[in-house]
Amino acid sequence: MRRLAHLLGRHEPNRRARPRERGAALLLAIASIAVLTAVSVELAYETRVSLQLAANARDELRATYLARSAVSVSRLVLYFQHRLDTMAGAASQLPGAQAAGGGARLSLRLWDLVPIDSSAAALFLGGGPRAGPPEAPQPAVARAGAAPGTPAGPQDEAAGERRAFGDVEGSFHATIEDEERKINVRQLVALGIQPFAQAVRFAQLVQDPKYDFLFDQDDANGIRISRKDLLGALKDFQDEDETSDAFTDNPTKPFENGFGDENGVYDRLPDRYKAKNAAFDSLDELYLVSGVSDPFMAAFGERLTVYPDVNATINVNTGDPQQIMVNALLMADPPGVPQTPMLDPAFLEKLGAALALMRPLPFMSITPQQFATILQALGVKVRAEMLQAVNSDARNPFGDVSSTFHIHAVGVAGEVRKSLDAVVTFDNRAGALAQDAGKLLHWSEE
Repeated sequence: MRRLAHLLGRHEPNRRARPRERGAALLLAIASIAVLTAVSVELAYETRVSLQLAANARDELRATYLARSAVSVSRLVLYFQHRLDTMAGAASQLPGAQAAGGGARLSLRLWDLVPIDSSAAALFLGGGPRAGPPEAPQPAVARAGAAPGTPAGPQDEAAGERRAFGDVEGSFHATIEDEERKINVRQLVALGIQPFAQAVRFAQLVQDPKYDFLFDQDDANGIRISRKDLLGALKDFQDEDETSDAFTDNPTKPFENGFGDENGVYDRLPDRYKAKNAAFDSLDELYLVSGVSDPFMAAFGERLTVYPDVNATINVNTGDPQQIMVNALLMADPPGVPQTPMLDPAFLEKLGAALALMRPLPFMSITPQQFATILQALGVKVRAEMLQAVNSDARNPFGDVSSTFHIHAVGVAGEVRKSLDAVVTFDNRAGALAQDAGKLLHWSEE
C-alpha cells in the first residue's frame, strides 16, 4: 500500500500540470485563429476595395466613352442640320423663290427633333420584329430540342422577340442648345446694330427688381457695380483701349468713351490684374469681369454666351416669350422703346398666336421679314430695314438659322456618371471643317 501511495504521489504533480498546458495550448490556438481571422478579414476587405476600385475605373472609362459617343452622334446630327440649312438657303436664292414663298419655309430643326439617347439608338438601330407569318405572333420560345438557355433563332425573332442593340453596359444621352439664341457678350464690341441689340437684350434680362440685390450691395471686395456699369465693364474687358465706357441707350452709338481707367476697379482687388482687351475664350472668363459673381452666373449664366461669332445674327425662331418680346422691341422704330400696342397686356399673347399661325408646325421656321410683318399687322411701327427680304446693309441683327451649338452629353455606367460639354460651330471660323463635323470651340469634362 505504501508503495502504491508513493507511486501515486509521485505522479500527482504531472496531473496538476496538464490543465495548465492544455490552457496554454488553447490560448495559443485562439490567438492564432484570431490573428488569422484578422489577416483574412483585412485581406478580404482590401480585395473588395481593390475590386470596387477596378470596377469604378472600368465604369468611368465606359461612361467617358459613352458620353463621347453622345457628343459624336450630336455632331453628326448637327452636320446634317448644316447641310439642310445650306440647301434651304440656296433654294431661297433661286429666281422667284421670294415671290412664291410668302409663308414659312420648311426647315427641319434636327437638333431639336432627333433624340440623342442610347435607348432611342437601340430602338432605331437595334433591330425589331421581322415580317412574320399572317397569323398572330406567338411569344418567343426556345427551339424544340435546344438546350436550356439557348438564344432564340431567326424564327424566334420572327415570332416577336426584339434584338438588343450591342452589348455595352451603360447608357448615354445628350441635349443640344442653340448658342445664337442667347445673349452674345462678344458682340458688345462689334460694329453696326449688334452692340445695341445685345445691350438691350441684356438690360431686359436683368431689369427685374428681384435682382436688385446683385447690383445694390457691395461684393466681397467692397465694390458695387450697377446694371449699366456692368454693361460697360463687359465691353471694357474686351475692347482694345484702356478707357472705360458707359452705356448711352443710343442705337447709333450705344457706348461712349469716358475718361476713367478701365483697370481702376481691378487695381483695388487683393490680386491685381488688367482687363484682357481681347475676346472671351470661355464663359468662365466672365468671372474676371467686375460685377460678375457666383450669384450673378447662377441667375443669368444659362442665358449668356461668348462662343458665336462677333458678326453672328440673332435667331428669330424662339419659343421663349421674353425673347420674343425683346425681338419685337429691337425691330420697333425707334428700337428699344415700347410702343402703345406693345403696352397692351394681351400683346404678347396676340403675337404668339400670330406666330403660331405663320408657323403651324414645330419643324417650320419664319424669316425676320415675316416676324416684322406680323408686328406691323399688330400696329407696331417697324424699322424699314427689318422688312427687307435681304439684309444687304447689315443693319438687321436677326436671322433664321444658327451655326453655333452647345452639346451637353452624359454617359452612365454602373454607379459612375460622366458629363461632357462641347461647343461646335459651322460658321466661317470652321473653314473646311464645316463640311465635316464642325469646329470644336470648347470642351470640358466633369
